[in-house]
Amino acid sequence: MKRILSDRRGIETLEAAFTLPIAILVMVAVINFGMVVFAQQAVQAAVRHGARMGSVSQDCGACRAVSEARSAISSASLVQNASVVVLAPGGSAGSILKLRVSGQVPNLFAGLGAIFPGLPSGPFNVSAEATFRREGW
Repeated sequence: MKRILSDRRGIETLEAAFTLPIAILVMVAVINFGMVVFAQQAVQAAVRHGARMGSVSQDCGACRAVSEARSAISSASLVQNASVVVLAPGGSAGSILKLRVSGQVPNLFAGLGAIFPGLPSGPFNVSAEATFRREGW
Protein backbone atom coordinates (compact mmCIF):
# COMPACT_ATOMS: atom_id res chain seq x y z
CA MET A 1 0.00 0.00 0.00
CA LYS A 2 2.84 2.36 0.82
CA ARG A 3 4.38 1.72 -2.60
CA ILE A 4 1.16 2.72 -4.41
CA LEU A 5 0.88 6.00 -2.50
CA SER A 6 4.52 6.91 -3.09
CA ASP A 7 4.32 6.35 -6.87
CA ARG A 8 3.76 9.84 -8.41
CA ARG A 9 3.44 8.84 -12.09
CA GLY A 10 -0.29 8.19 -11.91
CA ILE A 11 -0.98 11.43 -10.04
CA GLU A 12 1.00 13.48 -12.56
CA THR A 13 -0.94 11.94 -15.43
CA LEU A 14 -4.21 12.67 -13.67
CA GLU A 15 -3.19 16.28 -13.04
CA ALA A 16 -2.26 16.69 -16.71
CA ALA A 17 -5.59 15.19 -17.77
CA PHE A 18 -7.44 17.84 -15.72
CA THR A 19 -5.20 20.79 -16.56
CA LEU A 20 -4.71 20.36 -20.31
CA PRO A 21 -8.37 20.91 -21.39
CA ILE A 22 -8.59 24.02 -19.23
CA ALA A 23 -5.34 25.39 -20.66
CA ILE A 24 -6.54 24.74 -24.23
CA LEU A 25 -9.90 26.40 -23.49
CA VAL A 26 -8.16 29.51 -22.13
CA MET A 27 -5.82 29.63 -25.13
CA VAL A 28 -8.72 29.40 -27.61
CA ALA A 29 -10.59 32.11 -25.66
CA VAL A 30 -7.60 34.46 -25.91
CA ILE A 31 -7.30 33.81 -29.66
CA ASN A 32 -11.05 34.36 -30.15
CA PHE A 33 -10.95 37.60 -28.17
CA GLY A 34 -8.00 38.79 -30.26
CA MET A 35 -9.92 38.06 -33.46
CA VAL A 36 -12.89 40.12 -32.25
CA VAL A 37 -10.67 43.06 -31.25
CA PHE A 38 -8.87 42.94 -34.61
CA ALA A 39 -12.17 42.85 -36.50
CA GLN A 40 -13.56 45.78 -34.47
CA GLN A 41 -10.47 47.83 -35.28
CA ALA A 42 -10.75 46.91 -38.97
CA VAL A 43 -14.42 47.96 -39.06
CA GLN A 44 -13.63 51.27 -37.34
CA ALA A 45 -10.78 52.00 -39.73
CA ALA A 46 -12.94 51.17 -42.76
CA VAL A 47 -15.84 53.38 -41.70
CA ARG A 48 -13.53 56.30 -40.87
CA HIS A 49 -11.73 55.97 -44.19
CA GLY A 50 -14.96 55.75 -46.16
CA ALA A 51 -16.58 58.71 -44.41
CA ARG A 52 -13.46 60.84 -44.82
CA MET A 53 -13.14 60.08 -48.53
CA GLY A 54 -16.84 60.79 -49.01
CA SER A 55 -16.61 64.10 -47.17
CA VAL A 56 -13.88 65.44 -49.46
CA SER A 57 -15.35 64.04 -52.69
CA GLN A 58 -16.48 66.67 -55.20
CA ASP A 59 -19.20 64.52 -56.76
CA CYS A 60 -21.49 61.97 -55.04
CA GLY A 61 -20.04 61.87 -51.52
CA ALA A 62 -22.21 59.00 -50.31
CA CYS A 63 -21.32 56.89 -53.36
CA ARG A 64 -17.61 57.46 -52.85
CA ALA A 65 -17.90 56.83 -49.10
CA VAL A 66 -19.62 53.47 -49.63
CA SER A 67 -17.15 52.30 -52.26
CA GLU A 68 -14.13 53.32 -50.18
CA ALA A 69 -15.52 51.69 -47.01
CA ARG A 70 -16.33 48.47 -48.90
CA SER A 71 -12.87 48.35 -50.38
CA ALA A 72 -11.26 48.96 -46.96
CA ILE A 73 -13.30 46.31 -45.14
CA SER A 74 -12.77 43.72 -47.87
CA SER A 75 -9.04 43.84 -47.17
CA ALA A 76 -9.76 42.61 -43.61
CA SER A 77 -10.57 39.02 -44.54
CA LEU A 78 -11.52 38.15 -40.96
CA VAL A 79 -14.74 40.20 -41.15
CA GLN A 80 -17.48 38.23 -42.88
CA ASN A 81 -20.86 39.39 -44.22
CA ALA A 82 -19.69 43.01 -44.15
CA SER A 83 -22.25 45.68 -44.94
CA VAL A 84 -21.96 49.43 -45.43
CA VAL A 85 -24.99 51.63 -44.75
CA VAL A 86 -25.33 55.38 -45.37
CA LEU A 87 -27.15 56.93 -42.41
CA ALA A 88 -26.94 60.53 -43.64
CA PRO A 89 -26.01 61.25 -47.28
CA GLY A 90 -24.29 64.61 -46.83
CA GLY A 91 -25.49 66.16 -50.07
CA SER A 92 -24.07 69.69 -50.01
CA ALA A 93 -21.04 71.34 -48.44
CA GLY A 94 -21.45 71.67 -44.68
CA SER A 95 -24.00 68.86 -44.37
CA ILE A 96 -23.39 65.67 -42.40
CA LEU A 97 -22.20 62.42 -43.98
CA LYS A 98 -22.68 59.45 -41.67
CA LEU A 99 -21.79 55.80 -42.36
CA ARG A 100 -22.12 52.49 -40.54
CA VAL A 101 -19.99 49.44 -41.32
CA SER A 102 -20.88 46.13 -39.70
CA GLY A 103 -19.90 42.51 -40.05
CA GLN A 104 -19.43 39.21 -38.27
CA VAL A 105 -16.45 37.39 -36.83
CA PRO A 106 -16.42 33.58 -36.70
CA ASN A 107 -16.69 32.06 -33.24
CA LEU A 108 -14.16 29.37 -32.38
CA PHE A 109 -16.43 28.16 -29.55
CA ALA A 110 -19.42 27.53 -31.82
CA GLY A 111 -19.28 23.75 -31.44
CA LEU A 112 -18.45 23.73 -27.73
CA GLY A 113 -21.77 25.14 -26.51
CA ALA A 114 -23.13 21.66 -25.77
CA ILE A 115 -20.09 20.66 -23.74
CA PHE A 116 -19.61 23.95 -21.88
CA PRO A 117 -22.97 25.66 -21.31
CA GLY A 118 -22.84 29.45 -21.29
CA LEU A 119 -20.37 29.82 -24.15
CA PRO A 120 -21.58 31.95 -27.06
CA SER A 121 -22.74 29.81 -29.95
CA GLY A 122 -23.08 32.20 -32.89
CA PRO A 123 -20.70 34.56 -34.63
CA PHE A 124 -19.69 37.82 -32.99
CA ASN A 125 -21.13 41.01 -34.48
CA VAL A 126 -18.94 44.08 -34.88
CA SER A 127 -20.00 47.52 -36.12
CA ALA A 128 -18.84 51.11 -36.11
CA GLU A 129 -20.17 54.49 -37.22
CA ALA A 130 -18.39 57.62 -38.41
CA THR A 131 -19.68 61.13 -39.00
CA PHE A 132 -17.92 63.74 -41.12
CA ARG A 133 -19.04 67.14 -42.36
CA ARG A 134 -18.97 67.52 -46.16
CA GLU A 135 -16.27 69.85 -47.32
CA GLY A 136 -16.64 72.06 -50.34
CA TRP A 137 -14.52 74.53 -52.27
